[in-house]
Amino acid sequence: MMFKVMAPFYDRFIRSANIDYSKEMPEWLDPVKDMEVLDLGGGTGMNAESLSGAGARVTVADTSQSMLNRAAAKNIPARLVLADAGALPLPDCSFDIVLVSDAWHHFRNQAGILGEIVRVLRPSGRLYLIDFDPGRKETKLIAFFERILGEPSSFMAPDELVEMLRVAGIMGSYRSLRLAQYIYRGVKQTPCR
Repeated sequence: MMFKVMAPFYDRFIRSANIDYSKEMPEWLDPVKDMEVLDLGGGTGMNAESLSGAGARVTVADTSQSMLNRAAAKNIPARLVLADAGALPLPDCSFDIVLVSDAWHHFRNQAGILGEIVRVLRPSGRLYLIDFDPGRKETKLIAFFERILGEPSSFMAPDELVEMLRVAGIMGSYRSLRLAQYIYRGVKQTPCR
């Protein structure tokens, strides 16, 4: 419900809140040229736009038709898929990169979704995850407002995320960003099933 309401002004909100990293994405995810990239929870396609502009073949998967409609209106050269992140209609081992930007805390079944990420990611494929650190006061404020909007959040501490991903076969680390955010970068260590 929250994203149906926010869809028309989501991009403007993200930019004014100073949490738009779309311009940095091609550099942060480098190399991206000719890579298959899944932007999971990619909404209005802000990241997909810059990544496809850098030569990536991008698929945006999101549960909100309103958000995907905004992405479609931009005519981004990306495949848009209406899908639950816990049951992706995508083939095994089909992506070089999976990006989850400001969406992880919205996912209800994080363990199940992690299983889907591992399934669609190629061996030695890379996972990038940007989210808010729950130990920071800014995140507590965001969680409060999201609850008011009917969107319960499940923020995960960066160290906890690193361990969860390690157990799932993705090895990586994180670094802090602005406004209580962090970015995780990991590499899938397991073969395709």
